[in-house]
Parts: sequence; C-alpha cells; structure tokens
Amino acid sequence: MLHKPRHGSLAFRVRKRSKTITPRVNAWSKEKPGVSGFAGYKAGMKHVLMIEDSESPLKNQQVTKPVTLIAVPPVFVYGVTLYKKTPVGLKKTGEVNATNHPKNVKRALTPAKKTKKIEDFDFDEARLLVTTQPEKIKLKKKPDVIEIAVGGSKQEQVDKARELLGKELKFTDVFSEGEYVDCIAVTKGKGFQGVVKRFGVALNPVKATQARRHGGSLGAQRQAKVFYTIPRAGQTGFHKRTELNKRIMKYEEKPVELKNFGRVVQYAVIQGSVPGPAKRVVILRKSIRRNKTLKPQVLQVI
Repeated sequence: MLHKPRHGSLAFRVRKRSKTITPRVNAWSKEKPGVSGFAGYKAGMKHVLMIEDSESPLKNQQVTKPVTLIAVPPVFVYGVTLYKKTPVGLKKTGEVNATNHPKNVKRALTPAKKTKKIEDFDFDEARLLVTTQPEKIKLKKKPDVIEIAVGGSKQEQVDKARELLGKELKFTDVFSEGEYVDCIAVTKGKGFQGVVKRFGVALNPVKATQARRHGGSLGAQRQAKVFYTIPRAGQTGFHKRTELNKRIMKYEEKPVELKNFGRVVQYAVIQGSVPGPAKRVVILRKSIRRNKTLKPQVLQVI
C-alpha cells in the first residue's frame, strides 16, 4: 500500500494569521558577547557553484546548491530596552533612546525629544531597539522596528549598547561567512483553504461520495464532539515560522537583478529556502544550536 506523509505538523496549532508581519522572536542565543541577530528583506532565490566541503561522496567536487538572497541594508540602533527578571518572565523597566535618528524613523514610531541614562534604571538585561532602513534599497519608506538581544554578561551588554546607540549596524558586524543562522519570518498567505490543500488528506472515491474534497468522517458518535486533531478547513499560510541552521554562503555587494524584487546591492546568500514571499522582512538569529563555522568555497552565484 502506498503511503504519503501527512501535510502540516500537528505541532503548529492553532493555524491562525500572524498578528504582525514582523515576526516575534521567543528565544535568543546569548552565549557569546555581541549582537545576536539582524534584520533583512527576502529578495529571491538563485544557485551557487561551490566546492563541497561536507562528508559526502561528492566531497571536494564542484556542486550546485539552491540559495536565498536576503537584502541586508544597515540597521539603525534607535534605543536600548532594559528588562528586569521576575518569577513570571522579563519585565520592562525602562528605555533609553537616541536623540539623533534618520528622518523615516518617525513613520514607524514617535522619536524621543529627551532621553535618560542607562544607569538611571534597575535592570538585569539590555536589548537593542533597531529600525531597518529599506529606503537604502529603494524598497519602501516606512522602517520595521525590531528588538535584538545582546549576548554576554550584564556589563558586556551595557558596553555594547553604549557603543552602538545612535549609530548604524552592518550585517558584517554581526555575522561572517560560513556561520549558521536561524531564519524567522511570516510565511506566504494563502487564505481560507479546504482540508486537501491545508492538510493533504486523501480524495474521496468518485462513485462513493457526492464531493471528493470533503474531509469524510469527523469522528465517532460518542464522545459528542470534534477533536482538534481532525482536519478542518481554515486559514492557510501567513504563519510565523522558524527554520534552523541556515548556512551563510556569501556576503555580496555586487548588484544583481531579481524578478520580483528588482535591483539588490547589499545581500547575504543563505543556503536553502527561507519562509515568506519576496520583500518580506526576515530576522536572522545566531544559531540557537551549536555549529562549527567553516567558510564555504563559493565559486559563483548563478
């Protein structure tokens, strides 16, 4: 009997639309001192010609691999958010903002006229409040506001925050070629879909039923309820998803034209696919699982 794996993991309940198009990060890798992530925009997909460096039968041979191009213009460090540890999680105790900022910041938030010092607050953890600069790649004017954790001890976090506050942060200041990252984004929205597209259930027999794409039985007569595991029609796509261990193949500043994005100049080449359509904001987080950094031998992006 032929068997096809089910579509859609049961671990992703409830399948509803994401509240915001900017994804929320639930955990950060904060073992090493420094900034723990970056934000960019998905540009499109290509291939790379490289020398295989994994322990496979093709080792030391030329291979092609699919890659995703992420536009990564510099982000602006607008503020520092301070948190206090409590029995129910982190509680925000204060925020220190930069007095200088790009003109488009006011499109996303109200810039602060006065500011305080970090020493004025009681806190245990400091994070960076950054705004993207999509106008530098001619994508849009309104920036996306994202909070990024800083690794290291409390003093190391404060020193790094003071150093970066009110300045631009580049992709190369956070990541290097060969490093592994986690890609967090909101997937493509597909609207209200039936059970066949949403969960991949089998079509009903042609002669036995009036409708082929109905889900069939909803369960037994008793208990008189429908269990949550039963496939039902509903929202498909536009969910926040995290993909782990994506290798940074290359960082380029050589202009390239992409079909659904246009001209992109500063971009990171990530191995494999990334959630979401072109032009969607993607958060790149330092890998939460430990991996060795090995710079790949990329010959060409094709």
